[in-house]
Amino acid sequence: MIDEITRFVNWLHRRNPQARTWRDYGYDLNQFLAIVGDKPPAAITVHDVDNFIMAQAARGLQPATINRHLAAVISLYTFLSDEDPDLVCPALPHRHTLREPQRLPRPVAEADLQRFFAAIRDAGCGSVQRRCDQAMFLLMLRCGLRIAEVASLRLRDLSLDESPPRLLVTGKNSKERIVYLSDQVRRAVQAYLAERPAAESDAVFLSYQLAGLSTTAIHKRLMRYRAVADVNLTAHQLRHTFANDLVASDVPVTTIQKLLGHSWLATTQTYIAANDRKVQADFYEAAQQLAGWQAEPAPEGQP
Repeated sequence: MIDEITRFVNWLHRRNPQARTWRDYGYDLNQFLAIVGDKPPAAITVHDVDNFIMAQAARGLQPATINRHLAAVISLYTFLSDEDPDLVCPALPHRHTLREPQRLPRPVAEADLQRFFAAIRDAGCGSVQRRCDQAMFLLMLRCGLRIAEVASLRLRDLSLDESPPRLLVTGKNSKERIVYLSDQVRRAVQAYLAERPAAESDAVFLSYQLAGLSTTAIHKRLMRYRAVADVNLTAHQLRHTFANDLVASDVPVTTIQKLLGHSWLATTQTYIAANDRKVQADFYEAAQQLAGWQAEPAPEGQP
């Protein structure tokens, strides 16, 4: 099965060399190979997949991670079935897909945001890095960019002097979308570009080696600043905060979907569920009408 995985991963790389999909799927499929063994694809059974799922769970992996590994297996068999239509995928979604807990998005508290960006301003690094990091994390917070989208930005994607100022962002599955910039973000990006060193790379955000910053490098910077600020936040929570702010401002859900680059409206609607003003209003209106809910709590020791 090693040869089949190699052909599949190479195909993914040729199809979309800028994306991380080929690396991630290669890693996931090697995890699968380590459990089921190097058998021909047609020789792998439903029970082999059962053993793989149980082994992953025994390692303490979360359902979302196990389901991602399962998706890689299914994609591999879909690829191979183009060559062999009789090949049957042994990974069965109704049997092997694990239920994932449904968590509402968690925006970052305003006080934590203030401390985080203060840590960037007060950092002991050079002016170029401070302006770079300020711009990167503002793009996540005020424009909803994913960390990979920040890393993949190129100078040709910027239209800062046009009205309105905007970016061309390449999201998941190479899907492009237009992202508009507030004055705050535009100023931050322009301040960084004014000090950005000349480089052969056309990446917007550069490393010390004058190459484009990787997602890992950006994540390490975030971890360092949040440790200094003594706050607990992630890059994706900055994106959550952007969406939550739009919901609070009564922006239509379809507009938020386009700004975030979500393929499915249901994904965007989780932000509505987390900040549903109608639910809030209905609850407090009921509380005002129900006299018992307005009563003061009885003194201790009394019914």
